[in-house]
Amino acid sequence: MNRWIILLVLPLFLVDCSNKKKGMLLLPFLGLGDGSTQANTTSTNTGDGTFTVVGLETTDPSQVTSPDTNQGTGGDTSNSDSSVVTPTPAPAAPTPAPTTVNNETTTNVVDQTNGGDFNFETNITVPVTVVVENESGPVVNAPVTVTESVTTGEPNVVGVGTTDGNGSATIPISVPPTVVSVDITIVGVNPTTGEVVEIVGSAPVQQPATGDNSEGTVVVAPVVNVDTTNFQPVNGCVQAVDSDCDGIANNYDEFPDDPSLAAIARSGRYTIAFEDLFPSAGDADLNDHSTVFSTEMDKTPANKVKTIRGTYTHVAKGAGYNHELRLSLDVPTNANVQISYVDGNGNPWNGCASAPKYTANAAGDCTGGTLTSAQLKRGVLILPSSDKTLFGKKNAPSAGSTFTINDFVRGVTAQVTITFEEPVDLNATKNLVGGHLNYFLAINQKTDGVFRQIFRPGYFKDAKGKDAFLDKNGFPWAIIVPGVFNHPTEGADIRKPSTSGYIFFNSWMHSNGVAHKDWYLHIDQIPAPNRPSYVVRVSDFYTDNGFTAYLIKAVRKNALEVSASLIVVGAALGFLMKRRMGNPKAA
Repeated sequence: MNRWIILLVLPLFLVDCSNKKKGMLLLPFLGLGDGSTQANTTSTNTGDGTFTVVGLETTDPSQVTSPDTNQGTGGDTSNSDSSVVTPTPAPAAPTPAPTTVNNETTTNVVDQTNGGDFNFETNITVPVTVVVENESGPVVNAPVTVTESVTTGEPNVVGVGTTDGNGSATIPISVPPTVVSVDITIVGVNPTTGEVVEIVGSAPVQQPATGDNSEGTVVVAPVVNVDTTNFQPVNGCVQAVDSDCDGIANNYDEFPDDPSLAAIARSGRYTIAFEDLFPSAGDADLNDHSTVFSTEMDKTPANKVKTIRGTYTHVAKGAGYNHELRLSLDVPTNANVQISYVDGNGNPWNGCASAPKYTANAAGDCTGGTLTSAQLKRGVLILPSSDKTLFGKKNAPSAGSTFTINDFVRGVTAQVTITFEEPVDLNATKNLVGGHLNYFLAINQKTDGVFRQIFRPGYFKDAKGKDAFLDKNGFPWAIIVPGVFNHPTEGADIRKPSTSGYIFFNSWMHSNGVAHKDWYLHIDQIPAPNRPSYVVRVSDFYTDNGFTAYLIKAVRKNALEVSASLIVVGAALGFLMKRRMGNPKAA
């Protein structure tokens, strides 16, 4: 039966490739996009007229301030002859004044190095400030939403806020380095027309670097000053626009019937990679433990987090030590933790309970349950001992060895859901660095009788005020990279372009993240026969579980049937094309 499925699907692929509208045939079946993304434009220091007004739906007139419609009679009739009727002209209806917007955006260059303490984050973390005023002064209690569309291909809410007594809302956001601008929306009402309107525009978070020896972009914090006329917050709840009356318009509210929740913040896909020979940099190949992950956070209208969902797949173990991946959360509330595991084929995996544990007194390992604030800070187990989650395979071959898709082993995947009893502000303590949560590695090696732990830079200082997880040369024991990271082969120092292939890693590191933010996309050319490969191209091998992965494996397994299908389909397409070319009217 599987073979017949393959034979039926392959012709669809071929027809799809010949279709002028790419992806039209297979999108409903595979659930995939066509890969197109909308280009973002960056406006630099100032902007005028870049914000526009979009009409939404008419409000209930009782919920807006009505314009003054009292009109005079049009003349003095005290001495008029009753027999003479002087017609009084009807007053002309006033023309409703449209909402108008003027804006000015200023930008301040942001020090992403935290005063010299570079935390090896690729994300851009900045505050976005929006100031709204109308003809009467500051506009208070106006809901502001900040989105970007690069990470997932669709509008992704990265922050929400409400203007204060000064008409200002400052919203911290964290986005990948591919995002150069964000979209801003403010929902209110035109009091003279009763129409709910939305102010929309964009603001830069990166702009080209200037000055001597400048390259790439610099991160900027935008301050958007929006001056409006005929614009004010909605006076009351307009359910046609905001069903649950939580201040977030339905078109941005992913929980339109739940006033306690507003949006889902999606991280997109990232890779966290560790070097485990702490406190030595070791071979600096950053392949000792590597995990591909993505997260979602359910946020309240006040930008607090109620639920964290994460998917974590183990993809590399280039070390003799064993490790477990954990998440530390420093929050003032308890949480319910749910966790489940599947193996590389998508089947349930039950090996967590028997795996060794390297973090003492940790509750909820493998089973989840209700964890206290102290237990959450100690660390939620994500992936247990790495010798179990990759089944002894490393995906970290020695340099120059042959490594193909048949050699790649997909490790265990953890599905984790953490629901807080009370929503938490993850920015209140060091739960986040560079927009990412506090993941750490626990190792089966002890120092002073305690299993060692490795954290990313930015979380801990030593007695001298130096980052405890950077070596003397400023090299980290952990980094987070957007997408599926192609880690170096075993023993290939990532700091050496001649051996790792990453020609801009050093430039990125020594510039404290200012230069070559996209260093991870630039790998030296495919090695010549006399030059071995020093990078494991995980992105070529890694596929999501599901139909696509099944199809790839099935094609390899049923090569004969696939070849026959290709011959038949090719002949059929050739016949149709020949007939079409022979018939000029067909075009």
